[in-house]
Amino acid sequence: MKKSVLFLINGLGIEKPGSYSISIDQVMPKLARVKETAFFTTAITSSLEYKSAYQRFFLGDTYRAEIDYIKNNVLNDNLKNNQVYQSFVTAVSRPNTKLHFFVEPTNDKVVEELNTLVNTLTLEPNKKIYLHLILSQQTINEYDNLISIINYIKYHLNTHITVGFVMGKEYLPEVLDEKSFDYAKKLFFMCSAERWTETDKKLENLKIDKIRPCEVQGFCTNNDCYLSNQDTIMFFNTRRDNYDNIMEAIYKKAPEMFKETVDMPCYSLIKLYTNYNIPSFIENITYPNSLSNVLEKHQKKALIITDPENRSLVNFYANGLNAVNNPSIGFIDKTENLYQKEYIEKLIEDTPYDLFIFDYHMDTSKDINHLKTQLSSLDVIIGNLADVCVNKHSLFITSLYGLKKELPIAEYNDEKVLIDYEMQIPIFFLDYMYPHGKYMLAPGETNDILQSALRCIVEDDTLYSLIREKGLLNNLIKAFK
Repeated sequence: MKKSVLFLINGLGIEKPGSYSISIDQVMPKLARVKETAFFTTAITSSLEYKSAYQRFFLGDTYRAEIDYIKNNVLNDNLKNNQVYQSFVTAVSRPNTKLHFFVEPTNDKVVEELNTLVNTLTLEPNKKIYLHLILSQQTINEYDNLISIINYIKYHLNTHITVGFVMGKEYLPEVLDEKSFDYAKKLFFMCSAERWTETDKKLENLKIDKIRPCEVQGFCTNNDCYLSNQDTIMFFNTRRDNYDNIMEAIYKKAPEMFKETVDMPCYSLIKLYTNYNIPSFIENITYPNSLSNVLEKHQKKALIITDPENRSLVNFYANGLNAVNNPSIGFIDKTENLYQKEYIEKLIEDTPYDLFIFDYHMDTSKDINHLKTQLSSLDVIIGNLADVCVNKHSLFITSLYGLKKELPIAEYNDEKVLIDYEMQIPIFFLDYMYPHGKYMLAPGETNDILQSALRCIVEDDTLYSLIREKGLLNNLIKAFK
């Protein structure tokens, strides 16, 4: 039975100008041999770390599925029967209080759903609603798109809503120190942080200063967006990320600021991945093309080979952010046995799994020499996989995210050089059923890699494959399907 194998060398990318050059062909001779006969293309990634990369890989762009779910299940008559929504309405209706939305501006269309929700509320004429933007973008290359998104949101907001403060999602550390608490107090409760009414100019300056959006120190856009007692907070999120550092900064400082019993209810649109008890309008969302759903739909099984410390996170995303105990997805830890061809052959040929995902990381390297050693070690496994898969199974060798960091040359040489593999990652593909004369590999995004691997073992036109028949007409037909 034909199977599909994905070998992920996370952090591997296309060298950008100015990056320290590592000759992959010299360090990885077995991969060099595979490249001679493999299809090759590239994918775009906006990730520089495994968490967001895993989400995109296993779920794709979740925005469309989430917004569709919100439209069909929340922003309509179903709200009347939603107890959390009714509690939210009661909290918002308290006179002389503000409503605070926290939103990650990853897509400008989120403003439409935000306006729709506000329109369901019966508001006093002078009701103040503030939209606080949490920037999660990882690279400075995203500023131009981010400025466009924020400007669109600002100019299409309901008349009740005003942009309040803006901050990088990772500006506050996971464990807050006294300095972080002090700054959060000034930002959240006093509006005494740096003030910029023209957000696009501020973001342009941040881009020039090469400060990643996710690390932006919070700034205010007006004098009145501070949190007051009896205000209501709503995380209008289209993702289940963890905002516990923000919650801790707010609720630990609130008693000091209010000097009375804190009554500041908090809600979320989608159930948050959090240690706080925050009621949500929606518990779970089904992602049609998540690994979990595709496997269930076609009665297939996947085995993921990863480090023990990454297993729970991979499982969380692979199952669509919902159920994490899925009999269709198995896990094993990486062991030295993977360097033996016989073990690889038995693993693929003699187990009931149809899809195999090997999950390796090169962004943990201590120095350049260590990185080269890691790659040479992985090359042994790649050689074994290529030998086992040839004329039998599909094999993809790729990455989920880029790498951008300074590393010393070696343990004995502390001269630092820049490794810059940001934005573009390679994809190598082998499958005996796709001859070079008839097929090509198109560029795409990281989730397209997973769907392409699944399309090699299932017949499902809803999955988007990078493997295309050559010819302009064929590709045009597929593009518009």
